[in-house]
Amino acid sequence: LLLIEATNGAYSLPDKGLVGDHAIFDPAILDTPLIDDAFRAQQTEDEWQVLVKRRDELSIVTYPFNPLDAQGWKGNNVVVRVNWRDIRPLMSHRYHVPPSAHTTFVADRFVICTFCPRPVESDPGALKVPFFHSNDDYDEVLFYHSGDFFSRDNIHPGMMTWHPAGFSHGPHPKAYRASQTAPKTQIDEVAVMIDTRDPLDPSLDLKDIEWDGYAKSWADPEAYETK
Repeated sequence: LLLIEATNGAYSLPDKGLVGDHAIFDPAILDTPLIDDAFRAQQTEDEWQVLVKRRDELSIVTYPFNPLDAQGWKGNNVVVRVNWRDIRPLMSHRYHVPPSAHTTFVADRFVICTFCPRPVESDPGALKVPFFHSNDDYDEVLFYHSGDFFSRDNIHPGMMTWHPAGFSHGPHPKAYRASQTAPKTQIDEVAVMIDTRDPLDPSLDLKDIEWDGYAKSWADPEAYETK
């Protein structure tokens, strides 16, 4: 489970620009909570505890009944859900669109992008893998959910990568060569990317599961062999 909090803020939909508000996904397909039989069935007189997070600390509020007893919702913020299967990625057969074209939600200091299965660029001269770049202004985190990730090998579902701002990267050398010699026709991947303007700090708990050789894995072995 990947949980991303918009601390002291809220999520909104990105500006779709020239492609219009119905691009990527139609807001009409967003799921919202329903006050249906399943919702009412949980309104029991049992004791329930609610965890309240404030300033990165948790407090417990105990109720002698299920507090999910809403009669309706009113206001500017609403809980919504989108299924990645309903996302229709923006594509061009002649141009590799930047990651920002896959933006799903935006917050005050970061954006969330969702990469879904999609066709590969078909023009012979088109770049078919991510271009080289230095994300100078953003830390970049990717969570790999399912599929075969086309930008590099040895990445599997459940893994997460973090590229701090200014860390030059692009297609993995092996992935780039494969795109030139035996390009795929379909990208089969589901991944979530978080680009944040504020620098991130890794949790100490991650040290036990970190792949220490990840950064060096971007080096091109063939380039070293020719020197």
